[in-house]
This record gives sequence, C-alpha cells and structure tokens, in this order.
Amino acid sequence: MSAQRSEFNQKQRLQMIAMLRGLFENNPRPFFDRRGFSPEALDDFVKREEVLNQTFQFVTQLMNIWKAQYPNDIPLKPLPLSSNLNKTMPQPMTPPIQESATSVQEIIPPEPVKLSKPIPPRSPTAPAPTVRFTLPNAKVGVAYRARVEGHTAEGAAQVVELRLPDDLGLHFDAERVELHGIPTLAGEHVLRVLWTLDRRERYSSDCILIVNPDPKTLWQVKEPAADAPYPKNHAVYQLLTGFGFRLAAASRRGRSHEHAGTFRDDDFVIELIDKTDWALLLVADGAGSANFSREGSRLAVMTAREQLTRELSATTGAKLIEALKHWDHDSDAKQMIGSECHYLFHRVATQVVEAIEKEAQQRNSESRNYATTLLAAIVNRQGNDTFLATFWMGDGAIAAYGPRGKVRLMGTPDGGEFAGQTRFLDRAALNDHGFAKRIGIGRFADLTAIFLMTDGVSDPRFETDRGLSEATNWDALWDELQPILTSTTPEIALCDWLHFFTAGHHDDRTLAVLW
Repeated sequence: MSAQRSEFNQKQRLQMIAMLRGLFENNPRPFFDRRGFSPEALDDFVKREEVLNQTFQFVTQLMNIWKAQYPNDIPLKPLPLSSNLNKTMPQPMTPPIQESATSVQEIIPPEPVKLSKPIPPRSPTAPAPTVRFTLPNAKVGVAYRARVEGHTAEGAAQVVELRLPDDLGLHFDAERVELHGIPTLAGEHVLRVLWTLDRRERYSSDCILIVNPDPKTLWQVKEPAADAPYPKNHAVYQLLTGFGFRLAAASRRGRSHEHAGTFRDDDFVIELIDKTDWALLLVADGAGSANFSREGSRLAVMTAREQLTRELSATTGAKLIEALKHWDHDSDAKQMIGSECHYLFHRVATQVVEAIEKEAQQRNSESRNYATTLLAAIVNRQGNDTFLATFWMGDGAIAAYGPRGKVRLMGTPDGGEFAGQTRFLDRAALNDHGFAKRIGIGRFADLTAIFLMTDGVSDPRFETDRGLSEATNWDALWDELQPILTSTTPEIALCDWLHFFTAGHHDDRTLAVLW
C-alpha cells in the first residue's frame, strides 16, 4: 500500500531510517527479529519511499497527539541523531549515523552477509495484484457467519484486517478470518480489506457484502380509497361463553391487502342461539379476483346466521335434538339427522346465493363479482358428547380435534386447476349432484376443540391436504393456541396471533374456535 508522499528534509529522512533500524538492531528493546534475512534486504526496506512516508506520518501523529494532550507542557521533540542512536543502541551492529551525513549511502551497514536466495525489492510504484474477494449474501436479523476469501493469479490472499461500518452489526475475527454477527442494515456495503501475499507487502481492496432486507419490512400498510364501496374493518374479534362452550373468533386483513390498500375479504359469525342449546360458527373467504367479494363474504355469513337461527330455534332444531337422544341405539335416528342436516344446509346455501344475486342486481353488477366460500358448523353438547354438523364449500378447513393425537376433518378443501383456485358458492354449486358430500356429521366423546379457518390460516400452517390430515400438526397448533385461548382476552390475543409471518403467505386470515 503506497501512501501519499510527505515532505520532509534530509535530516528527518535520516531520523526515520535510524528509527526503523532501531526496530531491528541489537538494542535493549528490539521489536523485530532480524535473523533470517540479509542486511541488503533490511537496507532496501528502510529506504523505501512508502516506508519512510508511513514512518514520518506516524511520528507526526504522535507529536500532534502529545500536543493535544499536554498543550501547556514541554513540547515533544525528536532527539538529535547522535543522542538518539546512543540511547537506543548501546552496542550497535552498524556504525552510528551522524547528523553530518550527506547521503543515504553513508548509513548502509558494511556487512557482507547475504541470503542464498536474496529477496528482490518491490518497486514502490508497482500496481497491486488483481484480487477478487467474495462473501455470501446476508439477511437483516438473521445470524451470519462466513469466511472472508480472496484469490489472485499469484495465489490466495491472506486477509490481515477487515474494516466494517460501525452500525452494520457484524464483527471480523482475524484469527479465523471470519465475519460474524447479526446484520442490522440492508443494502450493498463496501468493506475495506487489508491483505497480503507474502506478509511483507500489504494491499487495500474492496469487498462487497449484500445484506438483504427483512421481508417483513418490505410490506407497506395502505388505507383503501375513502370512496371505495363496501368498507370493512381491517380487524375484528369476538368471544362468547355459554351452553358449556367457549367460542372465540378473529379475522384480520392480510399483508397483501395492506400493501395494495384494499379491504379485508374474509368474514365470520359465531353465535349462541338464544333459548336453544345450539352454537354455530360461520367463516367465509371472498375471492381475491372478485371486485366486491368482501361484501359477498359478509352476505354469506350474515344470511346463513339468520337462516340457521330461525330453523334451529324452531321445528328443525327440535327434531335434531330429539333424534340425538336415540343416536347410540337407533340407526333410523342417525339417518334422519343426516337427512335433516342435508336439507337444512341446502336451504341455507340457497338463501346465501339469492342474497348475493339480489345485491349484484341492485348494484347493476354480476353475482360472480361477489364470489365467496362458506364454511358452517352447528354444535350441540350433551354431557361429554358433542354433536357436530358442517357444510364445507371452498378451501380452508373444518376440523374436530381431540383428544390429543386425533383429528377428524369434516370434509375436503376444494382446489382448482391452478394454485390458489377454489370453488365458490353459486347456482352451479346448489345444483351439483355432489352437494351432499359437502355435509359432515359426527358425534364425538371428549372432543377438545372445533376449528373453522380460511386458507389464509390453513395454507401456511398445514401446506397440503395431507398435512391437514396429520394429527401431529393439529397437536402443534393446539399447543400454540392453548395459552392464547386461556388468556384474559383470548379474542384479542387470537387476532394478534393471526399476524404471524410466513414467507409466501400473506392472505387475509380468519379463525373460529369452539372449546
């Protein structure tokens, strides 16, 4: 590394040479061991312009620091050459340098010893070898450890020092030649590397370290247009207790909607139907490609609640309660329950479709612009037994969980030809001969919980249909949710939990739980 030439006179030049020789000579406190190289090599080194430059700058800096520390005391001055040499070299191996010396040649030691293979001096103006340093990319907030490696045509570069920005969050281990820490600043950072090939000549080069940002920080949070139709709260939650149940539900806008400045498309309803023993849970997910799907999901859960409340409070509810008393010993009772639930949910689905069609007509739009899924569950508990009847149209999941290690999916999520596609509740679904397969019925002992969720929760938590059917995944989910559901405000805690981050999954999230 060549330094900018400093201006100094002949006397100062000789003082610098004498100081450098003092680092090697036979004096009470030598710094370097001179054994193993010739006097010629030492002489060439101490006379090199960049060495004298650096030495002069070092001495000047010391004097400036002394002056700043002791401004009113005796100034720091170099000793005369003769005094300096007499004090530092009581038994010199070379003749002392006198102040009257007029040429650099007069201070060359007359020792004739030479190495068998002399080290050729480098030209102070010789260009540094071409080097390429590489470091793997880092990410903000993620522990990083990498070896600093550089390569030239002459061989591997030996890294001596790595200079880093103070606030980067990384540190250089010179012994291991490793960069480690937890990056705090995203961007392309230029690091200064001091290196050598032969431990004599040092060079300075740049190394680029790319620190990728934390993906969570890339998401913007925007508000929808003030005049957008069908406004909807970005987050809602609810808690109900009764009939031996606890119900909690929450729904919040996904990061993709936050970033785009659009409304939440999900919706839900949980209900304890007054003067009955029936609880119901409803979850809907509006199609992301449909302009007014947020209203479609709202119409779906609100219309379904009205229809289910009306029927479960009247004849249909009474018939189901009576038939449940004979569940264990009368197969006809089970058949009647299945038939009643099929027609009940078909009437509910029909009412939802008609409500959406009516709204679309009033808005002079098409019903497909209100496309939505619908998951529905009605629950009745008698002792340790829990009766559950469900309707599943679209993706997401409905599950009866527990005891630990056991889960019963109440249907199969609908998938389309491409990822992210699903079936929506419309006229075609009502007339589908497979409609009955969307109805699930069961009576369970020692049930832990019932879950209804949109795909904003099921996709990142279970990933595949096979993952949905594995009880260990539900055990893990329950372990995570149980402290939330036993907190003082489980509905708020549940809404906060729904904001978990999973790369690639940024949809709206809605979860309803009965336990």
